[in-house]
Amino acid sequence: MHFLYVDESGDPGAKHGASRHFILCGLLVHHADWHAVNRRMAEMRARLFAIHGLPMMAELHASEFLSDSSNHLGLSQRARLQCLLHVLGCIQRQGDLTPICVIIEKGGTNPLAPAWIELTRLAQVWIDRATPHPACGSAGLAIVCDDIRPSPGRPWVESILHAQPLLGELLVDLPFGRESQDSHLLQACDLLSFLTKQSLAPNRFFSSRGGKQLLKRLQGLCNQRGLRVWIKG
Repeated sequence: MHFLYVDESGDPGAKHGASRHFILCGLLVHHADWHAVNRRMAEMRARLFAIHGLPMMAELHASEFLSDSSNHLGLSQRARLQCLLHVLGCIQRQGDLTPICVIIEKGGTNPLAPAWIELTRLAQVWIDRATPHPACGSAGLAIVCDDIRPSPGRPWVESILHAQPLLGELLVDLPFGRESQDSHLLQACDLLSFLTKQSLAPNRFFSSRGGKQLLKRLQGLCNQRGLRVWIKG
């Protein structure tokens, strides 16, 4: 069985001032690899504490991390940039993790359902095509979301299954939420979704050398192993 950790960036609204894009980013990991992946992420956090003094339990929330604050969590902006580059490198080195990204260029319709339909389709395609895991060949998909935002409820899941009937043979229960501060992988998804948004509509920081470094590292990760789809509204 695979776990798909998911976070979003942008908003689903269409009013003036709303974001132009709605983005879902996920990390797919087989349950037999989960413990090893989580251990490596924890080891990465221990290195960030040893090198930069980043508290072990501090949440890596990308938008706050890259704010103009000169002393967020006791770290300078340069130190925070180095932390996020380190996180991206950790994700990139782990062949057990598959990044998935869906970008919806919003039109007149709500982008939530199309984004989730496409995200789950990509996950299903990857699982169907992947070599069966030597530790467990049973197929399944459990979706884990950031608890702050509402997880897709039954109406969304029904619309997804209507579009992709075969997904019903993979999906295990309804998607469920976790607090991102307690999940290394949800924090990593937050970083991927935020950087994806900035690659499309960059703020002032991303015209700097450090911001360009982050986007370049993200692009390298996506080119190496990621699945990415752009849908125009």
